[in-house]
Amino acid sequence: MGFIKKNLTFTIILVVCILVFFAGAYLAFAEAGKIGQAKQKISSVESQLNNLGFADPAATPGNVKASAENVAKLGAELRKIREDLERGARITTSTDGIGVMAGIQQFISNYQRKAATHTDKDGEPVEIIVPDDFAFGFEQYLDEATMLDDEELIPVLDKQRQILSYLLNTLYDSGPESIVSVEREVLELKAGGTGSAKGFTINPAITARVPGAIDTLVFGLTFTGYTDSLRELLNNLAKFDLPIVVRSIDVERPSGGRTTAKVPASNNLDAFFGVFDGGSNSEVEAPEEAQKPVISENISTFTVVLEFIEIVLPAQSAGDNV
Repeated sequence: MGFIKKNLTFTIILVVCILVFFAGAYLAFAEAGKIGQAKQKISSVESQLNNLGFADPAATPGNVKASAENVAKLGAELRKIREDLERGARITTSTDGIGVMAGIQQFISNYQRKAATHTDKDGEPVEIIVPDDFAFGFEQYLDEATMLDDEELIPVLDKQRQILSYLLNTLYDSGPESIVSVEREVLELKAGGTGSAKGFTINPAITARVPGAIDTLVFGLTFTGYTDSLRELLNNLAKFDLPIVVRSIDVERPSGGRTTAKVPASNNLDAFFGVFDGGSNSEVEAPEEAQKPVISENISTFTVVLEFIEIVLPAQSAGDNV
């Protein structure tokens, strides 16, 4: 203690130097640890780069460029598919329940009259036979007093009417002998609405429906006629004026036999959606020669299941900015 008192200034300086030394040692140790971690990261990155160099294909500038070009081509193809499908967006629907119900009543009357006054390609009157009180998929609305007050379903019902108008015009032009049934998904029944019609659905294994990405509306046409009528119907649908894909064709022969007809891939979207959800399990296959009749010189009963495709996935999510 006497030494400290005699050399107080020296002792203070010595203590300060010791503290500075330990502080510097701590900082040096901490920095050394950071340097060690940085070296480990550098080694890890170098290892990844080396692995990429030996990958197949290697991440060389040429391969990166080729990959970018491939992504751009895929993006262009996706945009083309989307444009084809979004042709259905041209359908303008109404939210006016009274107007939509009136439109359905007019729809039923028009196609009953067209069936009775139908003419063939030569202008000769050839009636298309339809059942009594036939409503072409809207049987629960035969009573003019029936109303639908669901604001969300009214425009869907209007869209179904417009799609069925297109399908029936195409079917009439193909010259069937009779129309047995016209079916649609009765969405108002699924929502707990009014009606007595049975629901019509599609096999989940062959639908293109993807929640949040692709919506579809399903329809079924059952008619009698010769194979030429079926072939003409398919050829006209293949023009793809609306994004409608043929999902299956069921054929009932006059002898009572029944088979699933083979459907030709009429356009790229048929092929795309044919394998969209495991198309190898689909009942529909492409024939070797589409022009050969399935059944010759006999009136058969054909049931065609069709799907109207509509994209609901946002454009950016769909890759339009690729």
